Amino acid sequence: MKFAKAAVVVMLVLALAACGTKAPLRKGEVLLEDKGTAYGVKTPKWVELAILGGPRDIEKLADYKNFVVFIAQFEAANLQSAQLLAERMQADTEIARYLSTRVKDAFKGANVADADSKNFGVYAERFVASVGEAKFSGFRKDADWWVKVQTYTPENKPDKQIYRVIQLWTIEKSMLQKQFDMILGQIAGSEPPTPETKRAMDIVQNTVAKDFFGEGK
Repeated sequence: MKFAKAAVVVMLVLALAACGTKAPLRKGEVLLEDKGTAYGVKTPKWVELAILGGPRDIEKLADYKNFVVFIAQFEAANLQSAQLLAERMQADTEIARYLSTRVKDAFKGANVADADSKNFGVYAERFVASVGEAKFSGFRKDADWWVKVQTYTPENKPDKQIYRVIQLWTIEKSMLQKQFDMILGQIAGSEPPTPETKRAMDIVQNTVAKDFFGEGK
């Protein structure tokens, strides 16, 4: 019986390879089936990058070079449960949380002079908080995919079979940039500007532009 089950897994993997579908798997997983096997289509490149890479990797693809990407993933023991989790996701909240985290990470790598570090820290913190609380318009669910995988223990023994639903959300860079500019404007207008605070705000704006839009000084 164990041999028969193993043979089925091997046959499925070979069938996927014959179709030209590249299995987007994490380490220690075996693909059992996915949306591609159900519809006879090749796994999109964005799916592979979503599982093995991240949003920035997808943004490098020609089809998404003008977009900022958000990836949502949901796992469950059966497809219906995973899809239900995906349907119940609070998109506005999760997107704002992702953008806020990405902005915060970008600020960690910013090149800031000691003289500007205090003001930069203040404005950066305000921007991160404002992004996390904002409701962004323009994001849309561009595509979705699902995979069923067999996971294994560190001892290489079969563990769980799980379904993973992946959603690809996108927004045009120009649309997100306008909303970021509005937030930056509100922060900058909260107190009278000085040369020091203007320098700090410029660093904040350039850091955000470089990370999200490929711009900045």
